Amino acid sequence: LKDQFDNLDKHTQWGIDFLEKYAKFVKERIEIEQNYAKQLRNLVKKYCPKRSTKDEEPRFTSCIAFFNILNELNDYAGQREVVAEEMGHRVYGELMRYSHDLKTERKMHLQEGRKAQQYLDMCWKQMDNSKKKFERECREAEKAQQSYERLDNDTNATKADVEKAKQQLNLRTHMADENKNEYAAQLQNFNGEQHKHYYIVIPQIYKQLQEMDERRTIKLSECYKGFADSERKVIPIISKCLEGMILAAKSVDEHRDSQLVIDCFKSGFEPPGDFPFEDYSQNIYRTISDGTISTPKQEGMRIDTKTTVGKAKGKLWLFGKKPKPQSPPLTPTSLYTSSTPNGSQYPIFSIEPVHYCMSDIKTGKPRIPSFRSLKRGVSL
Repeated sequence: LKDQFDNLDKHTQWGIDFLEKYAKFVKERIEIEQNYAKQLRNLVKKYCPKRSTKDEEPRFTSCIAFFNILNELNDYAGQREVVAEEMGHRVYGELMRYSHDLKTERKMHLQEGRKAQQYLDMCWKQMDNSKKKFERECREAEKAQQSYERLDNDTNATKADVEKAKQQLNLRTHMADENKNEYAAQLQNFNGEQHKHYYIVIPQIYKQLQEMDERRTIKLSECYKGFADSERKVIPIISKCLEGMILAAKSVDEHRDSQLVIDCFKSGFEPPGDFPFEDYSQNIYRTISDGTISTPKQEGMRIDTKTTVGKAKGKLWLFGKKPKPQSPPLTPTSLYTSSTPNGSQYPIFSIEPVHYCMSDIKTGKPRIPSFRSLKRGVSL
């Protein structure tokens, strides 16, 4: 049974070590939750806008949805902190308190077991000492018996020697009887204590150790459940955070964002008209003949170039500068006439027809009659 008591000592110590090992596991899980929550909050803080005025507040639905998601993520981080706090209070703190109480209780039971074993050992030593003393006294009594018988049978021995040997025999016999009674009493006492030790004291201590170990197992089971409940309690709130993120995603309206862009960048100006043709050759080639190719002056048709260009430069375009107008390729056939309000017609040329006409003037024959014809009276 002494070996079994040592085994129980080792087992209960292993149980406490295992409980503390699980407490260490919970502590590391708490640190993970705390660091996770801290990193989530830092992430939210990093991407949240720093709003100074209402004008800088986001207006696009995609931006508003993202900021709502950040708010929900911040609440989610708060729930991770709640998980860590719940685990620390309900699981880790409880385990550490119980571990301290368990060590104290285990120490008390083991001390009781060792005291009981020490008391039994003391009873055995007392019984063994009385036994050895009784054995020694019996040997001395046997020696006194032999000495008395030798003197009593010796004819040369005096009566005084015989009487002295007889007294010594009686003394040793009396001492042996007393030690016999002492040994018997100690033996009876030891047997009683031994029976009590193995049938009452030790079983009671073993039972207490068993109940202690069972309570330790129950406490571990409760902490296992508390470990899961700490997170299960916040699942409804976490689900609401995730639902909020989904609602934020559904609130994105691409048409509304596009309309905001249109309202923000529209200028209100009318698109510019076509650039007119500006004929710089009408003041160069002038003739007195009606058949001469020229561009008659028309009132109301002269365009102030500076005014037109100045107005064009004042226009604002949504996507940058206005591209330069590209004129279609012009040919001599692009010459056309236009009517004025008074009914007269005048030709309008593009740039290339002007060069065409200029070459025609240089190579063609003049239509003005020569002075020789006038002298001869030739009429036109």
